[in-house]
Amino acid sequence: MAEAVARRETPGLGRSVEMALWFVGFLVAWELLVRLSGVSDLLLPAPSQFLTRIFTSWQSIYPQAWITLQLVFIGFLAGAIPAVPLGLAIFSFPLLQRTLYPFLVFLNVIPKVALVPLLLVWFGFGGVPKVIVAALLVFFPIMINAIAGFGALHPNLLHITRSMGASRWQTLWYLRLPTAIPFIISGMKISTVLAVTVVIVAEFVGSNDGLGYLILRSVANHDLPLAFAALFIAGLIGLILSLLGDLLERAIASRWKSEEAR
Repeated sequence: MAEAVARRETPGLGRSVEMALWFVGFLVAWELLVRLSGVSDLLLPAPSQFLTRIFTSWQSIYPQAWITLQLVFIGFLAGAIPAVPLGLAIFSFPLLQRTLYPFLVFLNVIPKVALVPLLLVWFGFGGVPKVIVAALLVFFPIMINAIAGFGALHPNLLHITRSMGASRWQTLWYLRLPTAIPFIISGMKISTVLAVTVVIVAEFVGSNDGLGYLILRSVANHDLPLAFAALFIAGLIGLILSLLGDLLERAIASRWKSEEAR
């Protein structure tokens, strides 16, 4: 059993190492290109310039990163918590599929960033507009993936469990939900990265703090190394949240396997 687990985990670890090596190689190539071409840091800073600013300008970067991270986290929870139950309800009740689901699809088509100016008018320049637009962006991928996941159960397996007298609750808990978990986690991983992006864009439009505000202010002051350092931290936040999604998926999968073993 341990050997099987090792065989499953080794390719994932190898891919992570390979991606890290490719990223380091990209930074080295970027550094050499800037140094050899003599491009001014007012146009394109070298990685060594903006990576050192992460530490030398930490008093400017990390408080703003913390503000952005809080907005992303709150917006993610506000969008993810209702998405799964509503996805289950839409899957379970044909009336909701015919009435509510088309309306939600229409809302999903609307560009979320385009709502930011309206939300600023309605709720001001605080954190509420950013949380709302992040919640909307998170909500739809998770809900749609949840609907697909709950419906991904093979009909033959469903027929067998019903013939054995399984209740709707047992079918949901032991079959439909474990089947839907990978779909839901996939939607979460996609939406977290998008949530970071949309919060920063919302901070561009109207904010006095956050990474988006710091990037905008740095560009206005012709301090591109600081702007790139803030962008790097924003990417790092998205990467960490995506890795947390992977850990959550593995933890839930192992929990269900342990329950099945009982």
